[in-house]
Amino acid sequence: MLTPRAGMRVVLRYAADGQPTDALGTVTAADEASVTVDTRRGEVTVARADILLVHEVPPAPQRPGRLHEIVSPLDLRRISAQVWLPADIAWLHTDNLHHEAEGAGAEVPLTQTGVLLRAAGGVSTRGNSALPLGRTGIPAAEALELIIRWYEQRGLPPQLQIYSAHGTSELAEPCAELGPLLRAAGFAPSGATLALTAATREVAGPVGRAADAALPGLEIVESEEAHAVHWTAWGHPVDSPTHEDFARLVTSPEQHRFYSALALHPDGSRTLVGTVRLAITQKWAVVSNLVVDPGVRRRGAGRALVVAAAAAAAERGVRSLLAEVEADNAASLGLFGALGAVEHHRYWYALRS
Repeated sequence: MLTPRAGMRVVLRYAADGQPTDALGTVTAADEASVTVDTRRGEVTVARADILLVHEVPPAPQRPGRLHEIVSPLDLRRISAQVWLPADIAWLHTDNLHHEAEGAGAEVPLTQTGVLLRAAGGVSTRGNSALPLGRTGIPAAEALELIIRWYEQRGLPPQLQIYSAHGTSELAEPCAELGPLLRAAGFAPSGATLALTAATREVAGPVGRAADAALPGLEIVESEEAHAVHWTAWGHPVDSPTHEDFARLVTSPEQHRFYSALALHPDGSRTLVGTVRLAITQKWAVVSNLVVDPGVRRRGAGRALVVAAAAAAAERGVRSLLAEVEADNAASLGLFGALGAVEHHRYWYALRS
């Protein structure tokens, strides 16, 4: 049975007065004794002994339409964060600050909304940036000061991930209060990154299984673990000082797979020429860490890897796909666009030296 974790959106079936009852909503707290789900009728806390079944479901639709088009930017930011999660995180929210001031122990569950603070030893901007995901209950200027202090305590430059509303350049509601304060506080924006979405089945096309995405002279292989050649391709070899933090990010999602493109040689040997990671959470497939050897680019290896990942996700019943591509990466934007992915929203990093 699926283990419910805070942040998941689930249907939880449980025994209530001898009858099975369902709770649909986001898990706000989970410990060894119970699970709390925020439903439309309010929070429901269920003893683990009474849980009969747990099903993860996609974020609630915001309007009629296809699932990958109607999801909110806020929900996509949550999904993206769940598959790139460092060990060192905290939630900036007034309730958590009060609990901390009162010396509350681990038995008091964290309020998992507000600003998600993430630190991964400086490896990757996403893993070392603050992500606004809801109201903090704190004045925006004070919240920004606390964010800056949290990163300075870890010897890291303060960084925030700021994102737009759907289909517009205006900031999404969770970022609206912090956004106007950033420039005066010494922050400058990075270039934009585009959040692209698509239907997995459309990206996969006629390919039904990952292995079927292979091309003449090119084999596609699925693996549960990344190997030394993968870490080297991603720029974080196993003996590098950044490897441990990077590996923690790459393997943080509960469901993940790696796909390798192997060039087949006449002597029977094989060489890794490309790789990609597939992570699945909340019934969404997140395709990331796509790397192709420069010597074989524009020969179909990247496309084959993305198609393989999409086919694998579709085979698992996952209907929607997310990929994040920097706005100046014309090759990757062209690849995903040709496979049917479209821009949903975009995000930037507010960087402070």
